[in-house]
Amino acid sequence: MLLRSKAYQVAVWILTIFVIILVGQRISFIFHPLVVLIKTIFFPMLVAGIFYYLTNSLVDGLTRLKIPRVAAILIIYVLFTLVILFAVLYLSPILQRQLTGLITNFPRILTELDNRIQELQDSTIFAEFEKFEFIQKLSRIDYVKVVDSLVEKLYQNIGSFLGSVASFVVVLLTIPLLLFYMLKDGHKITPKIVSLFPDQYQEEARDVLSEMSDTIRSYIQGMVIVCLTIGVMVYIGYLIIGLDYALLLAAVAMITNIIPYFGPVIGTIPAAIIALMTSPWKAIEVIIIMFIANQLESHIVAPLIIGKKLSIHPVTIIVVLLTAGSIGGIMAVILGVPAYAIMKVIATHSYSFIRRLMKERNSEK
Repeated sequence: MLLRSKAYQVAVWILTIFVIILVGQRISFIFHPLVVLIKTIFFPMLVAGIFYYLTNSLVDGLTRLKIPRVAAILIIYVLFTLVILFAVLYLSPILQRQLTGLITNFPRILTELDNRIQELQDSTIFAEFEKFEFIQKLSRIDYVKVVDSLVEKLYQNIGSFLGSVASFVVVLLTIPLLLFYMLKDGHKITPKIVSLFPDQYQEEARDVLSEMSDTIRSYIQGMVIVCLTIGVMVYIGYLIIGLDYALLLAAVAMITNIIPYFGPVIGTIPAAIIALMTSPWKAIEVIIIMFIANQLESHIVAPLIIGKKLSIHPVTIIVVLLTAGSIGGIMAVILGVPAYAIMKVIATHSYSFIRRLMKERNSEK
């Protein structure tokens, strides 16, 4: 009776998993080449996968119009190339001009920031917060020296930096090739994976893979549209208040918005610092613009685009982000939410499958 009890079977499964983990740690050197391979192909596969989920629906739509799949992929590539050319010819000069101006004026900005902080320290408002230890530490930081040390370290490691840039360019050139084969043969992967399962489990495996694919596609497409929407709204707002480097700062806000909840705060900091150089009121205007944009995104844009597809509670998202940040840094934070959504799909279907399997075995007895 003990051997047939559910508690005993669960304990055996847990013990087996722990033994596998322990053995894997003891012979980890065997998997080192595999780890290196995964690290090498991770970034290009990740970027190619993102573009796959962004463009695969368009390719499928063109194939439904009786256009050969390879021709449809080439059409998408041409359209994407035209978008890049537009960005390079129209937006790139503006971004370059603003970035050059920001770098040129950076010492003055640091000096102004130091003066603003000194004014804040001399004010009566700061006196109320001065007793807090972290405020005292912030007030003792020499921001000019911090930036000078960062620049000095960059010069010292210029060789490794250029090597990293060269490697990045090589990786970047492999992404279109990977994307082409993903778009060409990606629809064949699911049937091949399903065929590996026994006949009675193939329908369940097909449902899991389909739901996982839908979850990833919904998240990626939704996040891209949401980030673009935030970028446009913030850019218009910065133009209205006459903020310097408006396009560059809006691009920063758009990119950081990839990180849920914390991204908008991170994206607001550079714009608020630049605005503070003009006046404290300008910084408040920047914060107001970002607050309005994020309220519109949170209550109108995101629900309409992403909807309830992920079905993840906000508290769960915050816990996932904090945990992912502690484990793997910024990349883990970006990938934490979709990874959790995928694991949730797998866990939900696995639980349902195990319950159904146990009921079938009990009925046979």
